[in-house]
Amino acid sequence: MATRTTAPTDSQRLLHERAMEGLDRLACRQWGQGAAAHLDRRGLSHHQIHLLRSLQGVGPLTVGQLAERLQVSMPSASLMLDRLEEQGLTARTRDAEDRRLVHVQLTEKGEAEVRVAAGFKREVVGRVLARFGQSELESLIAVLGAVERALDEILADPIP
Repeated sequence: MATRTTAPTDSQRLLHERAMEGLDRLACRQWGQGAAAHLDRRGLSHHQIHLLRSLQGVGPLTVGQLAERLQVSMPSASLMLDRLEEQGLTARTRDAEDRRLVHVQLTEKGEAEVRVAAGFKREVVGRVLARFGQSELESLIAVLGAVERALDEILADPIP
């Protein structure tokens, strides 16, 4: 994707704004009507499932590492972990060599919750995509590829 060097036209700015609003609406609708209700029925919040996903497949992390990944304070991470541990979704263990360090990992029940959340998301997206014809799917794939390439370019440069 070529980096734009000229100032956007009024028409381009309007299209950009409409695209931003559309993506925002989709994200809010998906979260507000689907995922939040699904997680609520399972007794989880968005932040809790994000924490569980952060632990998935990486092995035990210290509370500090987890807080850094989630971009929250250590007390916030500890509070979330308290609730998840009460539900049997995470387990904390003290480091054998440095007792000040506490490691966190998913339990089998926590792994299962992450799989359920991922399955729900996949099902919803699958149901949406099933309504598209071949040409719409091809166009969507092309647009998603362009978005991914643009993100790669943008993230390769330090943000000012």
